Amino acid sequence: MNTKLLRAQYVKDLTENFLPFWEKAIDQKYGGVFTCFTNLGDKKISNVKYIWSQGRFLWLCSNLIKRKDIFSYKLSSTWEETAEKTYLFLKNHAVMNNHHIVYAVEQDGQKISDQMDISVFADCFYVLGMNAYALQQKDSHILDKALVIYQSIKQRIKTNEFKSEPYPIPDAFRSHSVPMILLNVSQELYETATFLEHDMQYELYHDVTCYFDDIMSQFTKHNRIVEMLPVHHQDEQSLLARHVNPGHMLECIWFMFHSLAHLGLDKDEYYIEKLANLAEFALNKGWDEKYGGLLRFVDKDGGKPKGEKTQDPFEHLIMDTWDTKLWWPHSEALYTTLLLEKKTGDSKWRSWYKKIEQYVFQTFPNKDKSIGEWVQIQDRDGKPSEKVVALPVKDPFHIVRNYLLIIDLLGDN
Repeated sequence: MNTKLLRAQYVKDLTENFLPFWEKAIDQKYGGVFTCFTNLGDKKISNVKYIWSQGRFLWLCSNLIKRKDIFSYKLSSTWEETAEKTYLFLKNHAVMNNHHIVYAVEQDGQKISDQMDISVFADCFYVLGMNAYALQQKDSHILDKALVIYQSIKQRIKTNEFKSEPYPIPDAFRSHSVPMILLNVSQELYETATFLEHDMQYELYHDVTCYFDDIMSQFTKHNRIVEMLPVHHQDEQSLLARHVNPGHMLECIWFMFHSLAHLGLDKDEYYIEKLANLAEFALNKGWDEKYGGLLRFVDKDGGKPKGEKTQDPFEHLIMDTWDTKLWWPHSEALYTTLLLEKKTGDSKWRSWYKKIEQYVFQTFPNKDKSIGEWVQIQDRDGKPSEKVVALPVKDPFHIVRNYLLIIDLLGDN
């Protein structure tokens, strides 16, 4: 694999397709970005701004600016202006008096009565965006704003007083998504706090350790990460406990690899082998041998999810969308397999990367070259679907983030 040519391909695709799409989606009047588009990206269907996505967009802007020297495509001042305007939009419209983050607002930032304090994940992505902007600006005061919300998140998780739309966590289960997102949030905060020599760096180091250990010791069972961990033994054969989310596993695996670097354990063969085994499980169980690509949900023994049902609404989501092919798990798989090849030196990860790459670039790129962004939701056999599987948005995060990570990784080789 010629890493120099591969890196150039990712830079070219990012700058010729993805960035132009998002540049056209910027809200020049109020700040932030429009994200409510059809699956094909050809029509905007709403001006509502989900704070989940606005925080992610601020992360994207900040990280583009940080890496602007790698692009032959010259990043215009638009991105720096957009980062500032998105930061101000979030600062002025996203934070409630109790230091919780609203879920969605109108284009101008006006609150929507039924879209207020309904998801701690909106808080997490607000923090990720503000933290990235603090690092890009080298501004401890902005970091402090992010840390106030982070402490609020931690307190709510500790007391189990939080909501998690669009996926309410079923009673009597712990969700892997919670320590997973907190691992990502805490490690990025730790990086910024360390760079800015902020006193919180020591507490954040401890948090990274705790979330990493929670996933490895509590959620990792027989080379899989349990997506919904049952509190009671009698629920272990339920559909909720048995189902696997391959994309989430692969995303979490690279979170944990990044955490190992923060913890000084990135050369530890024990952890490298453990994470490699988890990735192999996710790919082997999640890969669709009939049509190719990663299935959204599978059973822990492979194939269509099965198990005893509790009548929780999340079970309907699993069974209704299990064979959907989503854009974001595949972008996570591209980066994770390349990272594993670098960490292990094992050629099987190059083979997995090539297999995923072939499927991805045959399936997700938009046939309308004037749009550029990937078609994000496909049926099992690769036909575009307008089914909403999370927020009704075309999200500006997973693909661009993974492209940037891949460009960084290949630049280090």
